[in-house]
Amino acid sequence: MQHSTWTEAEKKIARRVFNAALQRELVQVMAEFKRRAAGASDPDDIWSVQEYLAETRRQIDTKYDFRYSQLLIVFGRLLRENRIEEGDLTGLSDEKLRYVRSVASL
Repeated sequence: MQHSTWTEAEKKIARRVFNAALQRELVQVMAEFKRRAAGASDPDDIWSVQEYLAETRRQIDTKYDFRYSQLLIVFGRLLRENRIEEGDLTGLSDEKLRYVRSVASL
């Protein structure tokens, strides 16, 4: 399934869904960063905040892979994590939607 072709319409849907999910997650990261930074009471707390950011960036960089060969897996994971809804993917082929659902159910 990773080597299926994407229509221009599907590519636009994929880009919109991907960008929206990433943006929502980054907003959450920003809020958590601000909360942690505001709660820092001594210089050592700075390193805790830095570790949070480094780990979170690693996770996001791993999760959000916009290669068409990986997108259905990415969307399945995002669906499983409730970062997107199945309706967001309306317009993708039935075959692609089935694959996303199967990844989400793992």
